[in-house]
Amino acid sequence: MLVAKLHKISERHISAPHRLNDKDAHDIYRILIDADTSELAAVFNVLQRDSISSETTSEAIEHLAKLFAQGPDALGARMAGRAEEGIGEPETVALATSLLAADLVQALQHD
Repeated sequence: MLVAKLHKISERHISAPHRLNDKDAHDIYRILIDADTSELAAVFNVLQRDSISSETTSEAIEHLAKLFAQGPDALGARMAGRAEEGIGEPETVALATSLLAADLVQALQHD
């Protein structure tokens, strides 16, 4: 699901920005906060070793790095935070999302 959501956000960001949905980024936040980073990295590594999913997974990792891991002002992190407006703490969610994404990107670079 994480790979699919990353592609969805990236594709819409490029070709149909008006179709971006903050909920998609918030789904990524929920996955990142609920899953162990090393377990996520292990799954990504399995997907990268498979010839069928390798290219798609590598692209998803690039999207994660660009859209989420560059800090709380990155597009995806901001979107995840905005999904919390009125019910939670948008700035905290944006920061947490970017930090968790950066942790996953870093774990994938060391494997």
